[in-house]
Amino acid sequence: GAQSVILSTRLAPDPLGGGGLTSPVRVQWEMADDEQFAHIVRRGSVPARPEDGHSVHVTVQGLRPDRWYFYRFQAQGEVSRVGRTRTFPARGELAARMRFAVVSCQDYQNGFYAAYNDILQQDLDCIVHTGDYMYEYGANPTAVRSHTGGETKTLTDYRNRYALYKLDAQLQECHARFPFIAIWDDHEVQDNYAGPVSEYGVPAVEFAQRRTAAYQAYYENMPLRRSTRPHRGRMTLYRQLNFGRRARLFMLDGRQYRTDQPCTPIAASVGADCPATH
Repeated sequence: GAQSVILSTRLAPDPLGGGGLTSPVRVQWEMADDEQFAHIVRRGSVPARPEDGHSVHVTVQGLRPDRWYFYRFQAQGEVSRVGRTRTFPARGELAARMRFAVVSCQDYQNGFYAAYNDILQQDLDCIVHTGDYMYEYGANPTAVRSHTGGETKTLTDYRNRYALYKLDAQLQECHARFPFIAIWDDHEVQDNYAGPVSEYGVPAVEFAQRRTAAYQAYYENMPLRRSTRPHRGRMTLYRQLNFGRRARLFMLDGRQYRTDQPCTPIAASVGADCPATH
């Protein structure tokens, strides 16, 4: 917003092995006007709890509009790298410009993130991620680089998969350099799922458990307000964001409320007769 930002991180000393922590950990955070932290404008501490994968989501308020800030975290004697974020222009202000990158479908196994390297060379205000931040598929030994483990089904599976993606150096650098505005698509849960329905015939009760785990892991690993924390297997992500009077962004949830596709699975219906589409 114009006077607030979201700071997020996750403590995971064993990132590909479930995280590696079992007890709550106190995390200190600081925000400054400058990268050297000579002028700290806000600071505080929050608990990173096991039930949220030792993730942290801080809403820092009372900031100046249309301004860059720097932040860092400290926990268990470790200090994070410095990140950079910004507030949007104030309501009614017509900013001279708004520059952002739109990214999606970052399948780890299909290639390296050269696009993020290009983004890092740009003078941007933010990155808009429109979904498929990670892919649920099991390891493909013939891929350019391979997932670890099988298809994601449990909360630990999803946590480990996000950790793998976030170990990519170029993705890490983009998160440190720019604020992300994110919404999900299907692969954060399962390919082509629609609301409570699995595209691949997973029984409803089993799929509900899997979707709940996926939503929890998404919350833990994305820069979201704590108010979006999943409740009873649901999560409110759709929202409107204003960049002063220059732009208005609508982040739409096209999966949680989606009507099931006709004649599923889709792969079997391509080229086949599908009465529901007539």
